[in-house]
Amino acid sequence: MAQLHMRGVELVHELLSAADSIDNMKQQDVVDLLRETAQVLGDLLKRDNPEKVISKAERPRA
Repeated sequence: MAQLHMRGVELVHELLSAADSIDNMKQQDVVDLLRETAQVLGDLLKRDNPEKVISKAERPRA
């Protein structure tokens, strides 16, 4: 659990750095950063409230 928190902290730093230098980043690097961020945020949400995340994920989209 501490590893997940630390990865979240690292991602915040990476996102802030990316925002300051977005023009210098390769498109694939931006995509990779966004995907990893989504994964870590999803893992944090599951850890903090797994029942709500699972039930929401199982709902069909309109």
